[in-house]
Amino acid sequence: MRNYSFLLLVVALLSACSYRTPNSAYIGAYSTKTGLYNDWPQNSGPFINYKGFQESKLIRWESVKWEDSRNLTKEEKKAERKDQSATMNRVIVDNNSEDVPFNYAPGGLFISPLQLFFDETEVANIHWQEFLSYIKRDSSAAFYQSILPDSTVIQLNERDYYRFESLGTIIIGTDTIDQTIEPISSYLHHPEYLFYPVVGVSYEQAVAYCQWRSKVVTEQYNADPRNEQKIKITYRLPTEQEWEVIAAAGVDKDKFPWSRATGATVKYKVNPEAAEFIARKIIDPKPVAQIKQDLKETEVHDLPINVKRPVPYFLQFRTPAYVYGGIPNDYGAYHVLGNVAEMVAEKGIAKGGSWKDKLSDSEITDRQLYTDPSDKVGFRCVCEAEFLK
Repeated sequence: MRNYSFLLLVVALLSACSYRTPNSAYIGAYSTKTGLYNDWPQNSGPFINYKGFQESKLIRWESVKWEDSRNLTKEEKKAERKDQSATMNRVIVDNNSEDVPFNYAPGGLFISPLQLFFDETEVANIHWQEFLSYIKRDSSAAFYQSILPDSTVIQLNERDYYRFESLGTIIIGTDTIDQTIEPISSYLHHPEYLFYPVVGVSYEQAVAYCQWRSKVVTEQYNADPRNEQKIKITYRLPTEQEWEVIAAAGVDKDKFPWSRATGATVKYKVNPEAAEFIARKIIDPKPVAQIKQDLKETEVHDLPINVKRPVPYFLQFRTPAYVYGGIPNDYGAYHVLGNVAEMVAEKGIAKGGSWKDKLSDSEITDRQLYTDPSDKVGFRCVCEAEFLK
């Protein structure tokens, strides 16, 4: 029997090298959560001709080496490979496109056992900005204010503020006025954090986003004259049980508490061209030249999950990570475990652990309880549809 889990890893690595995932320097023409045309950000200051570092290039993917830290015997490894191959066969069948009841769920991966779509990534800052932009157009000022995240949960350092180029000076009467613009210090609005998970949101705000997304995606689908059969598309938070099924991706969650990542460690090198980008993001400041040299010389020994763990100084960031970072699980979803704990339908419960939680507290069956918005909690949606009569 072929080892499909290994095959998937190879495909994932090749995809990471060749597939251009959306990032701050390349947001794409259409929203990855609604399919709406991305016209709203391109006409605002920081998005015009932005040419920042592409987060998808942070890791040198050709340097990645996987290891198993559990020291299994040959017999145990053989039994596990057999079990994983059987599981991978089921996952491949689960994702058979013939089972998909309809093919319009922007950013969604079809999960056959649950008969619904699951977001490929966590909802990111760019998606919340899109939400704010549309709400500002057609809703009350009071409702707009009610959906603003708590921007104090993540404080950027001054090195990381984004500064526009000066607009120059103008002369009005006898006064010379310098047309400078205040630097952006907000994690939510900073152009280099567009594809980082939105945080500081409440359960009620996440539900409001799901309702808005349901409305605009349904309207867009039904407005297309090519779609003769009209449908109602509903986005919502997954139930805890649904989330665990998706996070496990076909394996026994008690035997493999982090799904495929159980017992795995990874070695890799960070792209030296990211030195200037890193210098602005890390907790302890270092000269760019030193960072670049250290990146060239250091092979990182790491976990494949973005949780609290010992990493070199050049990976100690003040924020969670790029939503398309790392290797997706067997269903194709990124950061199901780690990065930010994800809200589920049961209020006050989040799943998966976060960049501030220990690995031991981030098993598939663990819960991260929350009451207020924080820098550890975000969310992603599931999507289901019904045909209208």
